[in-house]
Amino acid sequence: MANKRILTLGFLLAIAWFGMIARVAWVQVVKSGYYQEMASSQSIRRNVVAPKRGEILDRDLQKLVVNADVELESGAFSDAKGNVTNARMRKLSRVCPQGFLAGQVLGTVGKDGYGQLGLEYFLDKELRGTDGWKYLRHDVKNHYYPGFEEKQKAAINGTNVVLTLDSKLQEITEHALERGVQKAGAKQGVAIIVDPYSGDILAMANYPFYNPNTRDGEDKDAWKNQAVVKVYEPGSTFKIITSSALLEEKLIKPTDSLDGENGQYKISGQIIRDTHPRGRISFTDALAYSSNICFAKASTRLKPETFYKYIRSFGFGMKSGVGLPAEESGVLKSVGEWSGRTQATIAFGHEISTTPLQVVMAAAAIANGGMLMKPRIVKAWTDNNGQMVQDLPPRAVRRVMSEATADQVKAMMAAVVEYGTAADIKSDRIALAGKTGTAEKIDAETGKYVHGLFNSSFLGMAPVDRPEFVCLVLLDEPSLFKYGGQSAAPIFREIVDRVLANPDYPLARRASKPVEVASDSAVVPDLLGYRYADAKQVMSGTRRGMKSEGAGEVVLAQAPRPGTRVRSSDTVVVSLGALDSRLMPDLNNNTLRDALLKLKNLGLDVEYTGTGRIIRQEPAMGAPVKAGQKCTLTLGWMG
Repeated sequence: MANKRILTLGFLLAIAWFGMIARVAWVQVVKSGYYQEMASSQSIRRNVVAPKRGEILDRDLQKLVVNADVELESGAFSDAKGNVTNARMRKLSRVCPQGFLAGQVLGTVGKDGYGQLGLEYFLDKELRGTDGWKYLRHDVKNHYYPGFEEKQKAAINGTNVVLTLDSKLQEITEHALERGVQKAGAKQGVAIIVDPYSGDILAMANYPFYNPNTRDGEDKDAWKNQAVVKVYEPGSTFKIITSSALLEEKLIKPTDSLDGENGQYKISGQIIRDTHPRGRISFTDALAYSSNICFAKASTRLKPETFYKYIRSFGFGMKSGVGLPAEESGVLKSVGEWSGRTQATIAFGHEISTTPLQVVMAAAAIANGGMLMKPRIVKAWTDNNGQMVQDLPPRAVRRVMSEATADQVKAMMAAVVEYGTAADIKSDRIALAGKTGTAEKIDAETGKYVHGLFNSSFLGMAPVDRPEFVCLVLLDEPSLFKYGGQSAAPIFREIVDRVLANPDYPLARRASKPVEVASDSAVVPDLLGYRYADAKQVMSGTRRGMKSEGAGEVVLAQAPRPGTRVRSSDTVVVSLGALDSRLMPDLNNNTLRDALLKLKNLGLDVEYTGTGRIIRQEPAMGAPVKAGQKCTLTLGWMG
């Protein structure tokens, strides 16, 4: 009986043994491929290898956006022997070395590595490159085993883009715009500078600024590039387009006279008014003094279809195709939608909406002799070794007028600066031309004008005979100086002065001209902030007279203003005040040495950063200051 039980148990064990052998054979031989695939799927992962994103450079190959390594925490790694070590992974991050410089133009990249705003978004495909991939093996504790080799594909790095922007001129423009917006009490501002012969955008500034590094600004919409997204009525700057059409069609001459109707003119039941009433004046003077009435009357000499053709030819009512995201086309009604007064009001920049870029490119066509150029922001593409991959040449769109007509319009625009609405920015170093513009804003919801809220602008070019650069400055809702000649034109003049201040700057070498001045003339020094005794010592070196007004120890004001050229017979008048009523002097574009000299008697706690000349100061010019107050100076290259 016992033997039988032993045999039965042995038999069962043998069956179990053969069953295990069969199962092992089934798993190891028959189903080996299946289980190998399962093991691989659980221990081997396909990882995306991100390419190196292309850099963004300015026209002189100065780096505007670069890649930077950022260390990130990672999981533990195991070597082939099973030794566990802690390690870090590195990730590429985008950095703008020059901070907020051209921030709205450059844009940002998201955490996923794809462009979100600006050129980073618009050129994302070229900048990003092509993803690669590779396989990595790990164990159940998610420890990776380095050295494991499997199928992989190398990533293709992105291409570097060379822009038309000049970072030095961009810095000059942004600084001048910042000061101008603050001085005018404006909500925001835009400034664009273009090369009229190539269409290159040399500077495109927006204020308030936007810093792509921190992704914040002083305003919730600071990231928007107002140069292409802002749609507004251009106001009197549009008169240069009306002038071009009338002169090209030979319907008027610059010397022909028009009746300004003493400031009031009725058309289609509505009154058109001029800020400065005039009687009979020449067509040139009508532009110089910005007479809405004269332009409304002159425009009726054009057939509506002809006027519309010229407006479209200059690029209004359509996108320019510059290659910047969210570009608007503006609003230009078809002739069939015009009312009885539409042509007259379009003539001086109402009932038409444009973008700042459209306006400056139209002015550039006048500056270069009548050829509308396509605006260019991307100049070329290069590989990681700096070798040229693709060069994008300038592109002419169409001829909009003859060279003779363009010369006539430029001469009329010169009168605007010589004695017209922008006479305050006339320069003795370079012949300037331009056109001021002031237009009430339109409420987006009601479609009606908002009384007291304006867009103020100035179109400028220099020099007149062969303009090397064209600039548009546009201020939104200036509260202190509403007219374009008061608020926007001085910003253009400051940009020009800064360019001319550096003889090594290419634009300065081409644009500046020698100035004939009297042998006994001299420039008035800046005396603001000096003690009276120190001011007298400074003036003694100029051999010019000086007299004082008021009681006190410190110069709070002076006339003529600093930088004015005076003769030996002229006297500089300074206004004095007490030490406890001292005002912060204007340190703009001063060397650090000169700035510290001006501040030495104010007893301020001065801190400074950077090299070059003063580009920012805190407190602002004219602010009351007291001894011990902190003063921060920022230096940079500003021409």
